[in-house]
Amino acid sequence: MPTRMRLTDIDLLETLSSPEYAEFLEKFQERRFLKKEILYLPNDEKNLVFLVKHGRARIYLAYEDKEFTLSILSPGDVYSTHTRAFIQAMEDTTILVTDVRNFQKIVVNSPVFGLNMVKVLGDLLKSSFTIINSLVFKETYLRLAEFLVQAAEDIGIPVQQGIKLELGLTTEEIALIVGATRQTVSVFLNDLQKSGILEKVNRRTILIKDLKKLQGIESGF
Repeated sequence: MPTRMRLTDIDLLETLSSPEYAEFLEKFQERRFLKKEILYLPNDEKNLVFLVKHGRARIYLAYEDKEFTLSILSPGDVYSTHTRAFIQAMEDTTILVTDVRNFQKIVVNSPVFGLNMVKVLGDLLKSSFTIINSLVFKETYLRLAEFLVQAAEDIGIPVQQGIKLELGLTTEEIALIVGATRQTVSVFLNDLQKSGILEKVNRRTILIKDLKKLQGIESGF
């Protein structure tokens, strides 16, 4: 499940901001999108590479009436427009766009940057396989439990009462990520709250009170 607020720990935007990449960064154009606006459609004719400067974007596949989220791009993440996925702004979002040929020059002229790109692509591939495996082999409630457990590991903040998750996601957005309906997610979270496993602090924040029990649900026990 793409629970992480960043696709990878590598911030390519920070890397490109260093003086040695100044001439390449000048070739990027800034584009802004409103919340829920589509950035790019599948197999876009323009072969571009972009970096997220502000906001967040969702990468997803659509089949008939279903959507499957592959990843959430946060500031510093990179992606290409020439794929089979939709790219949608989850909030007001600003990206830096360049032609793929310019991006290739950056990779060729900087072995360090090239290695970072390999790491980014490897993380995306790993994330995609994990998501596909979950969607095919796991029941909805197991995917939801896995999402919460992974989020606790990635962005959880230890507090006296347990682990606080400032997901920044609504119930509807969580449903899109795990491939479920909004109602299913809402019912599951309410059941966990009644069981004392978690507490909904507000619309975008969750407090996990008993991580071990949640991990037990994720494991199917």
